[in-house]
Amino acid sequence: MSQPDREFSYDSVADAFAAGIDDAPYNALYERPAMLGLLPPVDGQRILEAGCGAGWYTEQLLARGARVTAVDASAALVKHTRRRIAALPSVTCERADVRVADLRQPLTFAADGSFDGIVSALVMHYLRDWSTALAEFRRVLAPGGWLLFSTHHPMADAADLQDGDDYFDIVQMEDTWKDIGTVRFYRRSLTAIGDALAGAGLGIERIVEPRPTDAFRVARPDSYARLLRRPEFIIFLARPG
Repeated sequence: MSQPDREFSYDSVADAFAAGIDDAPYNALYERPAMLGLLPPVDGQRILEAGCGAGWYTEQLLARGARVTAVDASAALVKHTRRRIAALPSVTCERADVRVADLRQPLTFAADGSFDGIVSALVMHYLRDWSTALAEFRRVLAPGGWLLFSTHHPMADAADLQDGDDYFDIVQMEDTWKDIGTVRFYRRSLTAIGDALAGAGLGIERIVEPRPTDAFRVARPDSYARLLRRPEFIIFLARPG
């Protein structure tokens, strides 16, 4: 029998997360290079960053000339992002709007068609129900807009299945990250991901299963071999159908 979901907020681990995430090999040397490799041109574009964390992608998008609205459900992480952006040249800061917003709720601050693209890096697996977030993404995207997001690879999460578990169930899982703390997220099947996107009127244009970089191999040779056998993350580029 599945257990009731337990509330999780990044507020509880925000400081440790912000202090260590940029040097974490799975982020810096694995997920981030793959995401940037798939990122459409953003110069002069209006970009929604859905789940900004400590602001690394916010800074990258601004550096590429985007006008960025960065949101996160964690007020503590929003503070970290604001500090990060405040350290940039003022002309760059002026292109950033960083605010608290929960993707489980309507994005009431955004008008229909107000963004050219949406970036959401390793965020969606914290939501049990994707319907509100994806419907809102579809609503706020302008014609020709796109959604780029990374999430846990179903193969990686399925490796933890126990006897009696159903791969097709959406189940909350728990993990403890060294030097950061305990986090909780949701396991879901590839079918569930595809159905959620289709249900929101978003068609998949590209799917990328990242390969670890040479720099990752040097930093984590043991994990490098494992990632070639079992990808940890999966990336989707989708557009309104």
